[in-house]
Formats: sequence, C-alpha cells, structure tokens
Amino acid sequence: MRGVVVIIMNITEVLNQFRNPCSCGKQHTLITDAVYIGPGASQHLKDDIVSRGFSSGVVIADTNTAPIAGEALANSLSLPLLVLPGNAHATEIVTAELQKMLSALTKQPQFYIACGSGSLHDTVRYTACENHIPFYSYPTAASVDGFVSGIAAMTIRGTKVSYPSRSPIALYADPAIFAAAPSRLTASGVGDLLGKYICLADWRIAQALTGEEICPALLSLEYQVIRELESVIASSGDAILEDGPKHTEFVCRVMEGLVLSGLAIQLNGNSRPASGAEHHLSHFWEMARINEDTAALHGEQVGVATLLMLDCYKKASADFDKPFSYHPKTLFSRDRILPVYRELTNDILKENMPTGHADSCSLAGIAEQAPLLHAKEIRDIIDTLPEYDTLLSEMHACGCKTTLAEIGLPQTNAFLSTTLRFAPYARNRLTFLKYLAAQDMIENERQT
Repeated sequence: MRGVVVIIMNITEVLNQFRNPCSCGKQHTLITDAVYIGPGASQHLKDDIVSRGFSSGVVIADTNTAPIAGEALANSLSLPLLVLPGNAHATEIVTAELQKMLSALTKQPQFYIACGSGSLHDTVRYTACENHIPFYSYPTAASVDGFVSGIAAMTIRGTKVSYPSRSPIALYADPAIFAAAPSRLTASGVGDLLGKYICLADWRIAQALTGEEICPALLSLEYQVIRELESVIASSGDAILEDGPKHTEFVCRVMEGLVLSGLAIQLNGNSRPASGAEHHLSHFWEMARINEDTAALHGEQVGVATLLMLDCYKKASADFDKPFSYHPKTLFSRDRILPVYRELTNDILKENMPTGHADSCSLAGIAEQAPLLHAKEIRDIIDTLPEYDTLLSEMHACGCKTTLAEIGLPQTNAFLSTTLRFAPYARNRLTFLKYLAAQDMIENERQT
C-alpha cells in the first residue's frame, strides 16, 4: 500500500489496522492507494499521474460538473474532456454513450478521471472495469460513499443492480470545490452516512441469526465515521449551513466519512459494511415499481429510509422472537411478486435465488430456533440504535430531507406497507427487515 495522504485525517493510520493479519482473520485488499483531501488537490493529482508514468488520459465530467471543475481540471492537466448528460443515472444507455465518446478519441487513454458525484463515478468505474483501464476519483460534492468503492450501482433495463467493478487507484478532493457544492448534495451525503446505523445493525443481526462472517475492525471503522460526523454536527450549531470555517469543517468531515465508508466496502469485498435495509428501500423506490420516478438523490432516499427502519426495528424488538419458518414457495411465488415488480419479476427471482433453488436465498441460513436462541443479542443490537427524535434532529440540523413527501413519494399507509414488504426483494442480503417481512411481521410503521 502506498503512503496515503490526507489533510483532515490520517487515513494511513486508520487503514494500517487492516494490514494482514486483520483481527477478523480475513485477508483484506485495497486498490485505492492514495487519498488526498485538501487544497491544491489537482496539483497533487498531476504529481500522482507523473509518478505512475502515465502519458495519456481523459477527464470525464457531466454538464453539471464540467463548468465548476471538469474544464479547469482538464486544462491544468492538458487532457481532453468528455461531458456526459447531467443528472443521469448510471445505466446501460449512458455507459454506451461514454464508450462511443472514448472510441472517438484520437489517442486512447491510459487512465480516466471521474470528475463528479455518485452516478458519474458509477458510470466511469463500470466503463473502466469493462475496458481494463485504471481511473482516478475527483469528487465535486460530498454526496455519496461510492467514490472509492469497488461496486457500481447501475440501473440496467430498469432493475437496480450492484456490479463488482473497479475501484479508483487514488482519490483527490479539493474543499474549495466540494465545500462549495449545493447544500442539498452535502445533506445527501449525511443521509448516506447516518444510514450506516441500520446497515451495521443488519450485519450484526445477520451474524447472530446465521453466523455470517463479520469484521469487527470494519464495524469499528464505520461506527467511528458516524460518531465523528455527529460530533461535528453537535459542535457546529447554526453555523453548520452558513458559509465559513464551521461549514467547511462540517463538509470535510462528511467527505472523510464517505471516503472511509467506501474504503470499508473495498476492504470487505462487498457493500455489506455500508448497505442494508435502508439502501434496499432506496433501490426499490429507484426502480419505480409502486411510485413514479422522482428527482430525489440517493442519499436523500437513504436518509428517509433510515428513519423508517429505525422506527420499524425499535417496534419489532418487543415481539420478533418466534421460531423461524421459511416458506420459499410463498415468498418467491410469481403471483406474489408480479403485481409489484411486473416486468422485472424474473430479475428479482434470480437475485433472490441465484442458483434457482430456495437454499441460495439469504433467508435459508436461519435455523428454526435461531430467533429464540439469539433474542437477547438481537435486542441488545437494536438498543444500540439512536432514538428516532435524536436522529431526526441531527438530520434537520444538516438540512436533510426526512419525510416521504419531501422526496416526492406518497405519504400513505398503503405505500409504506408495500415498500416494507417488497423492498427486501431488491437484494439477496439478509437484513432484519427481510426477516420481519418473511415472518409477516410488518406493521404500518410511523410515516416520516
């Protein structure tokens, strides 16, 4: 691992704990070997390019990020600039357009630079993986934790899919750029980070129910990210959203947390440390099965979903401990899934039973008596979750959206009930929500 540099936090020190052997016994790998968050990031990026011996590359931005960073970056590095449509999801259509633009270049690049936020990075990482080309991350907003992850969150033929993909070889981020981004984007990043409360609880509950592997060091890293974010929220007061040192410190802390969370995904080899039921609700809404397409950002959806899951898990804690019964013929009945997922039904069935058999579903590993044997452990995990009003107050302080209506979704009991029952199908990953849905223990929860 090359020396990792950062202005705000010593990420090298944080990541040294994952050098072999890790306390979990797993051999972690990390592709991203340089991280710099601080002034003059473009110059540090230029030095990195020279040190690796690259001679040709390309900056890839979109119509939103090209004017604020892409054009200046391309000029400073004497590289061509490719500009994709702004506000576009990472889809097979957008990646095909990028491939066409790359093929038209006179000189084929040895590396790409993703200059933008979440969807732009997913498009570039997917394309970089397909073309076996390394890429750099140059984020323009602290909006999502996917900058340095090795997972591409794509929408393919309408289905939200996570593809194992390519991590950036390095990340360079300049506070002069990302701290000046619209506050809505930073609030989206906050929603993504506070969602770790739910996904980490899901991971720990899955371990209790099935013995799923877990890395205590990664758990500790993600909890550290949340605690440090909450600390700066508490100390900033009203200045958190006003231009000035407190605001810059806050946005830098959000960016650090997002980068560290993305590195946790890399180190684990999948998104388990950073994505649970709160993300599955977001994926479900992005598939627009029971709702119209919305302009909500990913982190905005995750933030609202986090509040919903917090309420759901706290309520379920009192009465979840019943013998587990697994009925795949009912759960994965085409008649059950088709009215909701419609033309995506085949993809959803394959996602949940990748081998075509019920024993390949994440629910299959739960023994009948597991909820009874591990009831106290699971309740203790749920008890570690923050109080609903505490999290709601933190989100309000950061300007986060907190209700279904605010992200353009119906605020009705019917919509919420269908969401909680069918969002777990979005991924073949065991979450407490998936367990509750399989046991038909979903109530009409509090509507945020």
